[in-house]
Amino acid sequence: MLGRSTLLINPPLVGGVAFTRQGRCQERQETLGTTKPPYSLAVLAALLGQQGREFRLIDQTGERVTTEAVIERLERDRFEPTLIVFCSTVPTLGADVLEMATLKRRYNAPLVCFGPHASCAPIESMERAPEIDAMIVGEPEDAVLALVDLGSLDEADRVPAVIFRRAGGLVRNRARGSFAGFPDMPFPAWDLLPLKGYRLPLVTKPYLLIETSRGCPYSCDFCVVPYFHGHKFRERSATRLVDDIQRGHRELGIEYFYLWGDTVTLNPKSFSQFCDELIARRLGVRWFANARADNLQDPAFVDRLKQSGCWMLSMGVESASDDTRRDMMKRLEREKIAVAFRNLRRAGIKSFGFFIYGYPGDTSESMEKTTQYAIELDADFANFYPAVPYPGTEMYEKCRRDGLLTTDDWTRMEYSYYILRGNGLDEDTVMRALNRARRRFFLRPSYLVRHLGEILRIVLTDQRLVSELAWRMLFGKPPDDPPRATSGTETRAESARR
Repeated sequence: MLGRSTLLINPPLVGGVAFTRQGRCQERQETLGTTKPPYSLAVLAALLGQQGREFRLIDQTGERVTTEAVIERLERDRFEPTLIVFCSTVPTLGADVLEMATLKRRYNAPLVCFGPHASCAPIESMERAPEIDAMIVGEPEDAVLALVDLGSLDEADRVPAVIFRRAGGLVRNRARGSFAGFPDMPFPAWDLLPLKGYRLPLVTKPYLLIETSRGCPYSCDFCVVPYFHGHKFRERSATRLVDDIQRGHRELGIEYFYLWGDTVTLNPKSFSQFCDELIARRLGVRWFANARADNLQDPAFVDRLKQSGCWMLSMGVESASDDTRRDMMKRLEREKIAVAFRNLRRAGIKSFGFFIYGYPGDTSESMEKTTQYAIELDADFANFYPAVPYPGTEMYEKCRRDGLLTTDDWTRMEYSYYILRGNGLDEDTVMRALNRARRRFFLRPSYLVRHLGEILRIVLTDQRLVSELAWRMLFGKPPDDPPRATSGTETRAESARR
């Protein structure tokens, strides 16, 4: 049986830098001050455990352990993987495959990978990573459960969401994975992960992801979510969500919970039921989540969020320009954005705004207007990103078609770089605009006074984060720059240029 002994593994640091490899998220630790734990691997572990399967779950990033140390651990446990399943991302794919290939050679076990790269650009991902035997397109749970039952990977054409190699060629997937058991999914195997290594930067406490929903009905052209979870919005019941929160609080001592979903507050009726259930149990926990501004127009609904323990909500504003948001297919009205931020401030919920710089059509003047708009909205926190054209997205296709891409190097497709050129913008122009935005937003006297306590707490408890943020504001790029992969994960064109 292919999955007689399954190894679920989150690859290690990349050049000393921690990356998030979870769902749509594929950023460095310093982008948000933390990395997210490999939730999908924890869910897979719980599902395999339910079936009585033999498996191991290892989080190399969370534990800060090398691949050599992983092999030593497996040898001590006398565990020989027959299947290796790992998560990856667009910018880390090359480095991750180099590490996982060591395990493949040691155990002669096939490598199966999942992540946004596989969901958005499966063929190109497989071509860039010849050491990988198969990738899962879309949600991984049902596909992994099907793979472990196969006699060998040659039978993987029985799993529609898998693209794999057979007889030297690629057998393409016929569908995208969708987890049929999502509404009734088991409690993730958090006890097998080093949760103390994942802490919120503002409170320096561990947290758990509680998945509320999957899918997003919107079509923002830069977003990988529709390729990973689809457009259909699927929810878990209020009772099950609060059961998971109560269990995490009781068994693991967790006080903060990240409600994990693409648009958590999309359905106010069902989410109000969740708030009511959480209030009724009086757990005393706090939660935070992603939301859309147009879901936060009702002050009574926002008050209910606060009463249930809502600590912070983050929202993608993206740009000051209505035209740019329309080009992004971000259907969001300016007035509704302002109302949402006012409602959060009035209710005592912290707000976090996200802004994109250098989107096709942007200019130096429009980026300056976005900076001023962020200051006017006066969120409690903000993050300013360069536009990243992830392969397979509509934005990527637009940039490729219009000749805006300066490179096809996937290691630079993350928030530390800007890889477009056009309309008077290049990497230097955009990164300098981002630095100005950060300085103007965070160094305002009124902002410093209002957040003095939080700033002091960060300075005293996380000096590395402070130094990384200071470096970004001054120089734009992170102090650590992971080396590029130099294996078969390069394309022939990249190799020729080198």
